[in-house]
Amino acid sequence: MARNSDELSVLLKRLAHAQRVYVRSGRLRPTSGGARGVLAAVAAETHILVGQLHEKDWQQHASNSDGPASVEQVEEALEPLSVENAAAMMGRLASQDLVWPQFTFMERAEADTIAGLVLELLGPDALWWSNGDEHSWSAVSACTFDGLVAGTDGHRFAVLIQVGED
Repeated sequence: MARNSDELSVLLKRLAHAQRVYVRSGRLRPTSGGARGVLAAVAAETHILVGQLHEKDWQQHASNSDGPASVEQVEEALEPLSVENAAAMMGRLASQDLVWPQFTFMERAEADTIAGLVLELLGPDALWWSNGDEHSWSAVSACTFDGLVAGTDGHRFAVLIQVGED
């Protein structure tokens, strides 16, 4: 399990891009049982990442002066995602700028390959969520634009979020 967690972290870091695409992974620690506890734990880990990116890079530039969403708001924003849609969304968010789609961070094929490996490590029974799709989203950061994909196998989690301002 530790080896897979390390591999997961290394793969996700390959999808990160300075001040735009942020990642987080690790062991999941649900506070209660069942699907609701898993979702709450994923939301909490996502909230930690959103707080870190806000504090590190976006506090002065974000459009929402109230700061990022609370952990409860993050949980409410997460919508279930199929494995196929999770892979596609992770690849798109890692490779293409949300604000200016003509700008890319990496080749889409490479991002899709790495995203597929992340999903493979979490396994076919992993659960996946996002805060929206290509056309609408529920904001979780204090930025005008954000898109995220988060998943877990119940023991480990992976989160990727892209943020931006126009």
